[in-house]
Amino acid sequence: MKAANVSNLVYLNGDWVADENAKVSVFDRGFLFADGVYEVVPVYQRRPFLLNLHIQRLQRSAEAIGIESIAAEFWYQLVSDLIHRNNLDDCLVYIQLTFGADSQRSHLPTQPLTPTIYASVSPLQVHWNTPTPVKVAVLEDIRWHRCDIKSISLLGNIMLKREAAKKGALEPLLHRNGRITEGASCNYFLVKQGALYTPPADHLILAGITRTWVIQLARQLGIEVFEVVCDVNQLQHADEVFLTSSSREVQPVGQIDDIIVGNGQCGVITAQIAEAFHASKRHLIQE
Repeated sequence: MKAANVSNLVYLNGDWVADENAKVSVFDRGFLFADGVYEVVPVYQRRPFLLNLHIQRLQRSAEAIGIESIAAEFWYQLVSDLIHRNNLDDCLVYIQLTFGADSQRSHLPTQPLTPTIYASVSPLQVHWNTPTPVKVAVLEDIRWHRCDIKSISLLGNIMLKREAAKKGALEPLLHRNGRITEGASCNYFLVKQGALYTPPADHLILAGITRTWVIQLARQLGIEVFEVVCDVNQLQHADEVFLTSSSREVQPVGQIDDIIVGNGQCGVITAQIAEAFHASKRHLIQE
């Protein structure tokens, strides 16, 4: 690991520069309109985790907003270069792709644009034990209706995170007219009678890569998984609840507003899933 307070090298439109020297145009559409997409890839001991799934999602998001496709091989090489140039063992790779910079502020581009490509790394504290259960707060989902696109427009997410924090919660548990969607930066799973329930991967949620992997792990363990519409009223009857994301992996939930989930501790199924996730990380590192 590198020493603290040392600048990281970031990639910006073909150049490698110190992070504090990276600059984009004030006319970049990502800056002016949040007209772009992003991806976050966890790296364990210099090995990207589920990289192909992350790159596939980045390409789907870019295609959905109209950015011309960039070959997967470019992204694979970029991730590898970021890790090695920054000499980091465990980290999160952040990739951002916008439509690019125009010559003026205009809702529609005034000329053909070259996409802006930015990528950086940040240190990652890797989990090897099951995390302490957290509190979440049920809030109305105020975001747009294309949450399946990993957009850099995260204002709604940030507002909801702030509201949850005011309630002493780590994350919001969002719903639309009573239908559970996701968190501001995570997906949710409910456990009932030994089976997993999670909202379907439609336009109302960003289907997390960790979510996809957890579903696969659960089925390998013989645990039934149902991707179905879940109602907030089901929360009070759940035996266990946990959230998933690339940085938190499998995070047990001990309290939802004033409701204690189970006995407030990490449940048996959640612990089983978390250990299977750790095992998959160990397998990646040892390959």
